[in-house]
Amino acid sequence: MANERKNSSGKLLKFILVPEVTSIIPVLVVAIIATALNPVFLRGDNLLTLASSLIASWGLLAIGQAFVIMSGGLDISLGTTLSFAGMVFCSMARNNASLSVCILTVFAICIGMSLLNSLLILRFGVWPFVATMSVQYVGKGLANVVNYGAEISISFGTRDSVQRFVEFMGQKPLGLSIGAIIFIILVFVTQFILKRASFGRKVFAVGDNARVAKVAGIRVWKVRLMCFVIAGILTAAATIIWVGYYAGCTPVQGNPWSFITIAAAAMGGVSLKGGSGSMYGVFFGVLLMGLVYNLITLLGINSNYQNVFIGAFLALSVVLDTIRREKTLGKNI
Repeated sequence: MANERKNSSGKLLKFILVPEVTSIIPVLVVAIIATALNPVFLRGDNLLTLASSLIASWGLLAIGQAFVIMSGGLDISLGTTLSFAGMVFCSMARNNASLSVCILTVFAICIGMSLLNSLLILRFGVWPFVATMSVQYVGKGLANVVNYGAEISISFGTRDSVQRFVEFMGQKPLGLSIGAIIFIILVFVTQFILKRASFGRKVFAVGDNARVAKVAGIRVWKVRLMCFVIAGILTAAATIIWVGYYAGCTPVQGNPWSFITIAAAAMGGVSLKGGSGSMYGVFFGVLLMGLVYNLITLLGINSNYQNVFIGAFLALSVVLDTIRREKTLGKNI
């Protein structure tokens, strides 16, 4: 009887520690608490607005962040890169630049910042946290230089193509914004890449043990470079989605988002030590961050408490990751 109970508890713990399950549980808990505190939370219009705004952009950034983390890296510059690129987009649009030029410029900036991170990390051996922190401050400074620290609106005074783009991004064909739909599609696409494509297997191999991966013939630097480039591309997409949906940008818009995406990825089961993760888990991690932010807003709580929750979730995710690794690998890592 004792052995049966032990086996049952062991199976239950193993089930709970599955990344997707680990990420769903806090989402359900927060949803229940939020509904109890404020019934407005469960209203369809509130949830759809949440999904269409913050979750869409956070989601794309979190997917890019997940690729970097799973390959054994970290990028805390994504948020300020979005701020800088968004300000440039709006500034160029206000100066009568075409939509295509604005979009191409955003992709050039975001991919360029990712390549700068890659250069510092892969070529000069700078620790990822230090390298991306440096680039983070570069992005933060440039975002404030673009318009002297003031926000820019593109809801008027721009070309017809930009206005049509803003109108298009504001549509909600299925009750969700175009950005939210793109995020959901990308979750399935990137999950397929991770689990079915050779590139995904290489990402996990490099993140788990770069030396072994190199001996196995995997070009470690190339895989990590590609992960940073993917993060840059998705940051550009998130920038365009955000600017189009809100018809403007501020120089501090994405500053705290890097750590939000790290927390979302970690709570979604992406190991901060690299080598494992799931995009389905990332989806629920992003949803969790969005629910917490929405709850804080609905309850009128000081927005600074958001940082408290982010820090708590990061700490909890590290603990869960350690437990998960001990149970699956049978040793401390």
